[in-house]
Amino acid sequence: MSKEVLILTLIWVVGITSFVLFIPKNSRRRFIFAYLACQCLTWLNSLILVQFNLISFPFREFPKATDIPFTTSSFFYPIIYAFYIHYNQKGQEIGRLLYLSIWVSGIALFVELVEKYTDLIKFDSFTWYWTWLNYFIIFALSNIIYRWFFIEKALFQEDRETTI
Repeated sequence: MSKEVLILTLIWVVGITSFVLFIPKNSRRRFIFAYLACQCLTWLNSLILVQFNLISFPFREFPKATDIPFTTSSFFYPIIYAFYIHYNQKGQEIGRLLYLSIWVSGIALFVELVEKYTDLIKFDSFTWYWTWLNYFIIFALSNIIYRWFFIEKALFQEDRETTI
């Protein structure tokens, strides 16, 4: 088994196991929504990056179907984001910004290591800091979508009372 197949298999096994073990049943609806919100943005972002020849993926699960990998774009980055949302810190903006930066730095480090030692990804005109900025923006946009979707009903009730 090649190291690429091993890494992709580990991503699936660890991701699904973590979901089952660490996400309580009452939080799974929000977790899955966060996963899907990030998945849409990640997939679109990967298509754009490949189209403009900024990155390439020499090893893909479905090479005849698409130029981007299924596991990383559709599973790995979205599930990391969903865990980020599930364990998100409540509090001041600066603390949440630092928390987001730590998660994105972990992803950027992972991508850099995978790019250096495997054929899963190759940077054509891309570097680690563009990766960091790229996922920071994806996570921030996903966060906006998530917060908008789960806005508290109490806010609407307060608005209604003040306008009456």
